[in-house]
Amino acid sequence: KTDTQERQAWSNKTEYILTSLGNAVGLGNIWRFPYKCHKHGGGAFLIPYLIMLVIVGYPLLLMEYSMGQRAKKGAIGVWSRVSPYTTGIGMASLVVCLILGLYYNVILALGFYYTANSLRVPLPWRSCPTVNTGLNNTAVAVKECVASSPTVYFWFRETLDVPSSTCDHFSEALNGWVVLASFVAWLVLFVGLVKGTTSTGKVMYFAVFFPYLVLTAFAVRTLSLEGALDGIAFLFKPDVEKLKNPAAWLDALAQIFFSIGLGQGTYIAFASYTTTHNNCVFDTLFVATVNSLTSLFVALIVFGVLGVKAATNSKICLARTRIIPGGTGLAFITFCDAILNFPGSNFWSVLFFFMIVNIRNGKFGDCKYIILISAVARDFKMFHISAVMFCFGLTLTTKKGIYLVEILDDVYVGTGLLYIVLCETFAVALLYGIKRLGNDIYFMTGQQLNAYWKICIQFLCPILLLVCFGTIIVSYLIKSPVYHAWDGMNVIKMTYPAWVSVMVAVLLVLTTLSVPLVALLQ
Repeated sequence: KTDTQERQAWSNKTEYILTSLGNAVGLGNIWRFPYKCHKHGGGAFLIPYLIMLVIVGYPLLLMEYSMGQRAKKGAIGVWSRVSPYTTGIGMASLVVCLILGLYYNVILALGFYYTANSLRVPLPWRSCPTVNTGLNNTAVAVKECVASSPTVYFWFRETLDVPSSTCDHFSEALNGWVVLASFVAWLVLFVGLVKGTTSTGKVMYFAVFFPYLVLTAFAVRTLSLEGALDGIAFLFKPDVEKLKNPAAWLDALAQIFFSIGLGQGTYIAFASYTTTHNNCVFDTLFVATVNSLTSLFVALIVFGVLGVKAATNSKICLARTRIIPGGTGLAFITFCDAILNFPGSNFWSVLFFFMIVNIRNGKFGDCKYIILISAVARDFKMFHISAVMFCFGLTLTTKKGIYLVEILDDVYVGTGLLYIVLCETFAVALLYGIKRLGNDIYFMTGQQLNAYWKICIQFLCPILLLVCFGTIIVSYLIKSPVYHAWDGMNVIKMTYPAWVSVMVAVLLVLTTLSVPLVALLQ
């Protein structure tokens, strides 16, 4: 049998689409999009986001779908087929996705922990814990909790147990329960690797639809509370002045990469398992559009619950940026605050954090299919790969781990994916050829590429991505990255230690050099 004949296949088109949606719709929709909307002028952020979706999102997703579907090869094999000199693109995708999988599994572990604690009555973040002091053994609330809030204290102290001293933020002590939960997460991933595409498609029926059911329930419940409509109205009060800041456009582009999942090689791998004459143009429009609508839907819910929070505490103002912390803070602090205002808060808490776990499980594509179809897997058993990844992931389960997750998410993965997609567009535009790509799509779908697709893939995408990549590199050289640290009372911005910046810089250099180095070795 040929390699194409031996490849597994999706049981049906529905499983294929659901798995693609599971890869696209994820934590980026819940964390990053609402935060970026608030940061860049509310609804005004939708303008650059939609522009980037049209110019970059749709064309590049179609490019990845069509390349994988026509070649019937994975992320490494596809680019080897284009040219031996572009094999390094697949290698770079493998590295970025493995690191992405490392810290996403830490988030899964946190989701497990919060889901378990949601079963406690009352919720452990409803009030501050007490300690017995004095001769009369009087119960007094913990000062660190009183100085902040129960939800913030539970996140930073009881969950992460981060160092309270700013000079000790990068302690090497392991967080025991995070290690255990991370082991379970990698065990689940290993089972998925062994089962392959057939079983994964079945799982996606639940993994994709369940989050939408939970989000819909949250939306209905939120809209029934006082202040929700005011919060949603705030979302659509655009601060157009903020669009003059280039960071808004760069963040819009980064959100497209994170949200859809471009450059990870997963769509190439997914498409390689479908039929040759599948309509990849429809798949592109459907998956990218549903993903963007989901981001907007989640933003409406987030701003709604923030409106509820503002209505219950007159001291809180929606215009204060720190109300919406970025990254993990949004799900594990802001939503916990909002859930406390819901009747039957334990029920809503279980639903929300179980949804977080399922969204992460739906993102098997972060590294599963990259490993599954890569040359590495042929010589290295799945168990060994999962075990090695778990060991590397221990660096993110220390008390400093959440800060490393933050820089990997904000700096390394975003920049790495941008570089990979930049290489992909140049490989197709200059080596593979837009005419050949058009012929492939016509052969598979019977549809001719119109001027929109050709202009975007051949000209607009390469130019825009090159400018953005250069801008980001210059900004990193000028300004050191910062993280949000806990000092025992407040969340403060701190500059990363030099060794952390050097570590990320080395990772970026190795990722970017993988493409030209592999080309030189050919």
